[in-house]
Amino acid sequence: MSNKSPARKIAKEATISIVGMGFGNAVRYIFTALLARWVGLEYLGIYSLANAVTRFAEVFGKAGMERGILRFVSMKKEPGKEDSIKKNIQSTLKMGSIFAFIVMAVQMLLSGWLVSTIFHGSSLLKTVIIVNAISLPFTVVTMIAAFATQGFKLLKYKVFVTNMLAPTVLLLTMITAYFLISSEMAIILPLLISAIVSFIVMLFFLKKLTGISLSQVFPADFNSEIIRFSYPLMFVTIIGTFMHWMDVTMLGYFTNTETVGLYYPAARTAGLLRAILLAFMSIFSPMLSELFAQEKRDEMSHLFKLVVRWILTLAVPFTIIFILFSKKVMLLFGGEYVQAANVLIVLTLATFIQSFIGAGGPALTMMGHPKVNLINSSIVVVINVILNILWIPKYGIIGAAWATLVSLSTLGIIRSIEVWYLLKLHPITWKLMKPVTSGCITYGLLFVIKPYLMPYHTLITLLISTVVTLLIYFGILWLLKLDSDDREVWSALLMITNFSKKK
Repeated sequence: MSNKSPARKIAKEATISIVGMGFGNAVRYIFTALLARWVGLEYLGIYSLANAVTRFAEVFGKAGMERGILRFVSMKKEPGKEDSIKKNIQSTLKMGSIFAFIVMAVQMLLSGWLVSTIFHGSSLLKTVIIVNAISLPFTVVTMIAAFATQGFKLLKYKVFVTNMLAPTVLLLTMITAYFLISSEMAIILPLLISAIVSFIVMLFFLKKLTGISLSQVFPADFNSEIIRFSYPLMFVTIIGTFMHWMDVTMLGYFTNTETVGLYYPAARTAGLLRAILLAFMSIFSPMLSELFAQEKRDEMSHLFKLVVRWILTLAVPFTIIFILFSKKVMLLFGGEYVQAANVLIVLTLATFIQSFIGAGGPALTMMGHPKVNLINSSIVVVINVILNILWIPKYGIIGAAWATLVSLSTLGIIRSIEVWYLLKLHPITWKLMKPVTSGCITYGLLFVIKPYLMPYHTLITLLISTVVTLLIYFGILWLLKLDSDDREVWSALLMITNFSKKK
C-alpha cells in the first residue's frame, strides 16, 4: 500500500462520514434549538437528563461489542473467511440483544429511585426515562450491526442510518408530537420512534451486505473471544460516556432541571467539533487495525500523522467561530441562553483538545492495548468527579465546564505519551504548523473585525463571520501550499464525485 493509497481511502470514506455527520449534527442542533425555544429550560433539562441516563445504559447493553466486532471483521476480511465473519456478527447481535433487554429492565426499575433520590425531579422525568429504556434493544442492535458493516471499510450504511436517518426521524417526531399532541410528548416520543425506524433500516442493510437476517441471530452461539476482547472496551466506553454526560448528570444532582437545560445547548454546540474526530475515526480504526495485522509500521505512522493533521485542519476554523462569537451562537436558542456563552467557550476548548489528540484512544485499542485505555479513562473520570463535586456547588455551570476542560486535557496528555512510548507513533511534523499558523492569523483578523459584525442580526452575524473565517483560514492554507496528501483530501472533501474512485 503506497502512501497515497491510505490518503485516498480515508479521504473518500471520511468525506462520506463528514457529510453524514455534518447533516446529522445540523439536524440534532435544529432539534435542540427548537426544543429549547418551544418547551423551555425545564423540559429541555428533563430531556437532557433522561437522555444521559439512557446513554449510560446503552453502553452496558453494547458491552463494547460494537468495537469488538469492528476489529474482528476488519482483521478477518480475507477470502475464505466469510462464514467466520457471519458467525461472529450473528453471535455479537445475539449477545447484544440479551444484554440490552436486561439493561432495559434495570433502567425501568431504577427510574423511580433516580428521579426521587438523584435528580429530585418530576413524574414527567420518570416517564421519559422509562420510555427511553424501551428504545435500548433497538439502539444496541442497530449500533452493533452498523459497526459490523463498518468493519468492511464501508461507511455509507452506518452513516446513513445513524447520522442521517435517526436524527431526521428524531426531529420530525418531535415537531409532529409538539404540534399535534403536547409539549410532554415532544420529549417523550422522539428517541423511541427514531430507534425503531433505525433498527428496521439497519437490519435491511446488514442483510444486503452479509446475507444475515434476524432469524439467523437467535440460534447463534456465544463467542467468548469477542466478549474477552470487548469487555475492557465496555468499561472504556462506560467511562467515556460517563465523562461526556458527567457534567449534565452532576448538574442535575447539585442544581435542577432548569440549570441543566441552560447548560445543554452549550454542550451540544461544542460537541459539534467531535463530529470531525468521529468522522475520521470511522475509517481510521479499521485501516489501522489492518495495517497492524500486516505489521506495516511505516504506513501506520504515516496514517496517524495524516489523520491528526486533517482533524486539526478542519477543527480550527469552527473553534475560532464558537469562541469569538459565543454570545451570538447561544442566541440561536433564545435570549435566556446568552448567559451560558462563557460555558460555550470553555467547552469548545475542551472539545477542540479532545478532537486534536483523540486519535490516540482508537490507536491504542486497535493495536492491542484496550486495557491501557481503560486505566487512562478510569484515572481521568475520578479527576472529573472530584472537580465537579468541588466546582459545581461553588461556581455552577461554568464550574462543570472547567471540570470537563481540565479532565479532557489530562486524558489527552496521558494518551499522547503512551501512544509515543508504546506504539512509537506521534503526530508532530512541520506540516502540522500550517493549520496552526493559519488559525492564529485568522483569529487575530477576526478579533479585529468582530466589533463591526456584532450589531447585526444573530443569523447575519454568524453567516458573515463563518464565511469570512473560512475564506481567510483556507486562503492562508492555500498560500502555505498543500502537499500531495492534502490535495487528495481536499479533492474528496470539495468534490464529492471522487466517491466513484476505486481504492
